[in-house]
Amino acid sequence: MTQARWLGRTAGNLDTDMSVIRRISAKPHQVQKRVFDARNTRWDDHRLVVRAELSDAAVRAIDKCGQGVSMEDIAAEAGVSKPKLYRHFGDKAGLYRAVGSRLGTMIWESAELTLQDAGSAPSVDEVFGSLIRSYVRLVAKHPAVVRFLISHKMFQYSVSGDGGAADELRSIVEILAEQFATHLRTIDADTSTVPIVVASILGSGLSATEWWLDGGAEQGVDDELFIAHLQDTTWGIVEAASRRLGVDFSRDRSISDVGFVTRR
Repeated sequence: MTQARWLGRTAGNLDTDMSVIRRISAKPHQVQKRVFDARNTRWDDHRLVVRAELSDAAVRAIDKCGQGVSMEDIAAEAGVSKPKLYRHFGDKAGLYRAVGSRLGTMIWESAELTLQDAGSAPSVDEVFGSLIRSYVRLVAKHPAVVRFLISHKMFQYSVSGDGGAADELRSIVEILAEQFATHLRTIDADTSTVPIVVASILGSGLSATEWWLDGGAEQGVDDELFIAHLQDTTWGIVEAASRRLGVDFSRDRSISDVGFVTRR
């Protein structure tokens, strides 16, 4: 109900306290702002729920239809009209970004569960292996979605944070990298190469993922071999950087162990 209609209705009521009207009318722009804000925030939670449901439907549609998925396919999977998709995402690019964000959330949630299940003090090698395994299993579960995001430049390493689903991967790697950097600081070792190591791990891993999806699996590189390759490659990058710094990281120690890093 607008302010004018409300005041009109109130004015017709002889029992209305005129002081209330005067107080409200004294600052009409503030009343209008409160009404506007309420109207615009009332359904925020509902919109978020609907967007999440539509994003999940888009993931399912891409799983089924692959690269040729259309807005009609996604709308049909979601059980809604195309206009509703556009209303919530603006355009195709907006929906594609939402799909990338949804896969990124899956990657993050999978990593969280993996770390929670890893035990109280697993070795760094075990942590790496568990995280890589959870990532590969997710890629193997949604290969069409990953291919779709790769084709739309939404699954790549990006310093700016515009890499789509890969942003969550970067966050996970950076969390671990900061633990390595903390240990390096305790022995006054240089940490300037840590960002290069992060970029190298992500770049090689994402490139290998694209190769694996494009035919590597058909060439005999199954899940287990691919997991082993990513783990070896990750450690190869870390160890190459550690040699240059004149330090050693003990793969069989917990990352919380004070003896995890030593000088050569």
